[in-house]
Amino acid sequence: MATEIQQGNSILRPRARLIKTIGEELISSDIVAVLELVKNSYDADASIIEITFSGTVINEEISRNQTKRVLKKEGGSIKISDDGIGMSLEVIKNAWMEPATIMKKNNKNSPSKNRRYTGEKGIGRFASAKLSKELDIITKVINDNEVKVQFDWSEFSKEEAYLDEVECSWEVREPEEIGVSGTTLKLLNLNSDWDEEKFRLLRVTLSRLINPVAPVEDFLMELRLPHELEDLSGLVDAPDSINKPEYKIRGVVDGFGFALMEYSSRNKKIPECLWKDLSKEIKPIRSPETGPFNFEFRVWDRENDALNRLAKEIGSTRKNIKNDLDDLAGVSIYRDHFRVLPYGDKKNDWLRLNIRRVNNPTLRVSSNQVVGYISISLDSNPEFKDQSNREGLVESQGFTDLQDMIKAILNELEGKRYGERPRKESAQSHESLFNQFSISEVSQLITNKLPKDKEAQAVIKATQSKIEEGIKKVQNVISRYRRLSTLGLLIDVILHDGRNFLLRIDSETRLVQKELRKELPDQKKIENHLNSISEQRKIIAQLFKRLEPFGGRKRGRPKDIVLEKSIMNVIELYNTDLEKFQIIVTFPQTGETNVVRIDEGELQMIFVNLLQNSMHWLQTIDTERKINIEIQKLNDDLEILFSDNGPGVEESKTNLIFDPYFSTKSDGIGLGLTIVGELMEEYNGELQLVDNGPLEGATFKLIFRKRI
Repeated sequence: MATEIQQGNSILRPRARLIKTIGEELISSDIVAVLELVKNSYDADASIIEITFSGTVINEEISRNQTKRVLKKEGGSIKISDDGIGMSLEVIKNAWMEPATIMKKNNKNSPSKNRRYTGEKGIGRFASAKLSKELDIITKVINDNEVKVQFDWSEFSKEEAYLDEVECSWEVREPEEIGVSGTTLKLLNLNSDWDEEKFRLLRVTLSRLINPVAPVEDFLMELRLPHELEDLSGLVDAPDSINKPEYKIRGVVDGFGFALMEYSSRNKKIPECLWKDLSKEIKPIRSPETGPFNFEFRVWDRENDALNRLAKEIGSTRKNIKNDLDDLAGVSIYRDHFRVLPYGDKKNDWLRLNIRRVNNPTLRVSSNQVVGYISISLDSNPEFKDQSNREGLVESQGFTDLQDMIKAILNELEGKRYGERPRKESAQSHESLFNQFSISEVSQLITNKLPKDKEAQAVIKATQSKIEEGIKKVQNVISRYRRLSTLGLLIDVILHDGRNFLLRIDSETRLVQKELRKELPDQKKIENHLNSISEQRKIIAQLFKRLEPFGGRKRGRPKDIVLEKSIMNVIELYNTDLEKFQIIVTFPQTGETNVVRIDEGELQMIFVNLLQNSMHWLQTIDTERKINIEIQKLNDDLEILFSDNGPGVEESKTNLIFDPYFSTKSDGIGLGLTIVGELMEEYNGELQLVDNGPLEGATFKLIFRKRI
């Protein structure tokens, strides 16, 4: 029988199990659940919170010779007590018992201490349903009676019950448990066991909860555990080792991306002040969408000598310091004094510091070397709101900009640290790597000492021959890797230009097909379209021809290469990007041709790296962008000046930029100039950074000497 035609209004009636679902699904772990309840105490203006675990502790066997201490869930309980402002019966009814309450959204600061509320969504209370089967709340406001409320979460698990059908009992009574004011949560009959590792993680997480750079002075936390776990009990604070970094950078970034920083280290008695425009580090370059923030990064060298020195200073052990760093290392975000999870957790390398270190192990620091603090305010960073599951911030452009700016700040510290750390002789020795494998001195000694020993001289000659053969094989392998690394630099050019050419061909093809479908096709139009397709094919062929030297083939025999033609090939490869970034390249058109004897791919490799370098730094300036290339012939030598009007090289870094893996780019690998320098040396040439070039930025001089 058909339903009678009618209309009306109905309401949504959630089932009672919605409460358990929210608690279990949105609160990811027991640790997060405890933190949510602690944050509620903070919002209630508490000055001290006591977190007490009670129950039966057993030694549970985890292997043949190893056990762990476990607080069993059966009969176990957690009591969270604070001395905050407490709650009246009215607040209990209209706020605590109102899911997704708007109380904190309407009032953003606490009533007595004016603390910025740590949450606005009104779902933190469901953490208690995550932790236990029952909850008792005992609370009291000043000069009032005590309120007790009981929740039996099993009632909310009944499939047939609706949320508005479940009743929670309450009573107002004479004060029994609370003195002046405060709240006690008793979580009874726990939902899961708590082992010692879980307690250790809770303690570490609590110690990182409040921002140590701008701490809340009147907020303490104490963890109380059964006597079997007494070593993990006590006031929650950070270990001394965290206050003794090898290197430190701290400062403030304004809403336009301008950073004022102070760098210090164990070797520097007087801190160094730095200023940097971080907006140049975000892509595309613009004013960041991140609001102002404060930062501090503390960095340790994890070599045994450094850790032993620190252990001796604070009266600890190297093992303990390593454990402290393992537990506390990472870059954490603090919003209005409170940490936002999961940023800074062991398994949450949200800045991809470890990938940066894999790509450049000499310069970069990994996440387990850094204890970092980012301090933001929700008022000045309104985009930085929690995801509903309390596990991270909502993704936004502001958050991406924050990541880029943090890496730029760390890059400043990494550069300073690199300059201070002891290292082997700089790569800028102007001596080819392979010259070190010569045994000419040994050969000369044998000839002088044993002029008649033909056998010794034959052995030396054969050994020298094997070494030279081996060097050639190694040079071929290195050459292939260099070509492939340079090809990687060109991949964006290939994809962008190649895709555009294909789109044009595709468009012209469709126009030809459209014309052919007509009863009387216009032959002239078809011919024009086909000519256009032919032109695009020629351009693609030319692109492939320019790329051919960078393929993974063996190193070719040096041959005479016209220098001007090779440089122009590289410039034409980057025409699209040069136009996009409005970079003017000045190159002498004298009609002269200068010849150098070199492998063609390796010559172009030199200019690809120099051009890429200039293009990167020129994007950081707002004035007219220029690159100037000059060729001079001095006797039998050729000198090339490659200059730009970018920011140039800082004086403190002029002796570092040729070192392998040193880079002043936030995500730079630091091999470009090293490759250029090595290639120049292998062909009896030289790469120099010179002062007073044609343009006011960086100027590199390449010297090609005549081979004798």
